[in-house]
Amino acid sequence: MDIVHDIANSQATWAILCILLAGGVIRELWKSSVKREEKLMLHLERSNESQEKTASTLESVQRTLDTMEGRMDRMEKIIYKEDAK
Repeated sequence: MDIVHDIANSQATWAILCILLAGGVIRELWKSSVKREEKLMLHLERSNESQEKTASTLESVQRTLDTMEGRMDRMEKIIYKEDAK
């Protein structure tokens, strides 16, 4: 029993236990950070896909507006030619 008592009171024993505990905590934090990073990367990929779709839609809207502007310009030229006569 004296050996068990000496080991329990030993600073080395407590230091080793603290180191093991700290190692376990660090390992768990690492695991959770890896999971969090995976979730963030998945979210980033989905966000990028969404932004690409938005950009494509905006380009389509821009082309449509350009076409409409060209049509309006042609119509105005025709109308102003008729008014000038």
